[in-house]
Amino acid sequence: MISSSDALPEDGPPPGHMSYQGQLLIAMPVLNDQPFNHTVIYVCQHDEDHAMGLILNQPINGLNFSRMMKELGIESDNPRFAQRLAMQKIYRGGPVQNDRGFVLHSLDYQIDDITLDLGGPFINRPDGEAQGVGLTASRDILVDLSGGAGPARSLIALGYAGWGPGQLESELSQNAWLVAPASQELIFGGDPEHLWSRALASMGIEPGHLSGTAGTA
Repeated sequence: MISSSDALPEDGPPPGHMSYQGQLLIAMPVLNDQPFNHTVIYVCQHDEDHAMGLILNQPINGLNFSRMMKELGIESDNPRFAQRLAMQKIYRGGPVQNDRGFVLHSLDYQIDDITLDLGGPFINRPDGEAQGVGLTASRDILVDLSGGAGPARSLIALGYAGWGPGQLESELSQNAWLVAPASQELIFGGDPEHLWSRALASMGIEPGHLSGTAGTA
């Protein structure tokens, strides 16, 4: 699952490459019969060689923060705070390495040389909230979360969605995804059932108006 040595690469996209890092991918009707049906994905990394993102709206049935902590053998030194997080959902981040954990979180929390700063700020950011989001793949962040020393906002996912060279670009050209601006409310809003329609609404799009030929924005 999450390893304390799993630092993430910090290489950015090469000059001239159109990167969608830090944006949302909203699944279009052409994906309705596939595992990505009605998914919203936050793009964590995107360069000429690969793209990597986390699905934000596929909670794993029967798995929550409390159960994950038990399975990892993590005991909180702040039981009252841990209880507040006990029922927090754990998400299916994607079909790749679904035994590996990732935490997408607000940047009021960082671990040196491990947390990847994914940038920001995002639209609709509440006043006083840390800009942007970070990605941490370390057991340490789970320990800190359980003890009340973690980030204010977080989303825990197992696995990720990955694309090879040019694959995401090809899918975009085939109208498989709509590219949308990210916001912390969309990422951490805690409403997976309605996230797809909320993400579309943030762009002024009614779900019923979509067709299989919808493009990108």
